[in-house]
Amino acid sequence: MSARALVYGFGPFQNYRHNVTSDIVAEINQTGLATGIVFDVRFDREMFEDAIKHHRPDIIIGMGQHPGAKKIRIERRAVNWRKDDQLNEQMIAENGPRYRYTSLKIPDDDLSTITYDAGTYVCNFSMYVMCEYSKRTGVPFAFLHVPFDVDPKRVVRYILNSV
Repeated sequence: MSARALVYGFGPFQNYRHNVTSDIVAEINQTGLATGIVFDVRFDREMFEDAIKHHRPDIIIGMGQHPGAKKIRIERRAVNWRKDDQLNEQMIAENGPRYRYTSLKIPDDDLSTITYDAGTYVCNFSMYVMCEYSKRTGVPFAFLHVPFDVDPKRVVRYILNSV
């Protein structure tokens, strides 16, 4: 993995006091092979864009915790729609396309599956923002949803072996 790789996850959300992606990010940081960031769970485009400007990565991998997942979900598509905790819904980008697709095509295997539904919460929001950045700059981007009970070291190995 490139020294300028950015791997991000999220902090606690809704009824989950802990988000396993924060543990995965900590493990990634210990490898020294990438920079890991844990974002707050917020619909905040600037938060994501500021991290990109600061770190100037040449590859980006995002992660979110998916409570119902049994395998690592390789998300391929973000939708231009968001729904917050109060069930308020709106477009992410008023004039943006309905869908944005990831540019880094991680293949599936026994530990993972490819999906095209990242939901409408903050993971999808971050995907949409990062896909937009990737399209504009050519920086490869992928997003993984991981089970809440996954072994963080297993996901780190998966990421390192996949890119």
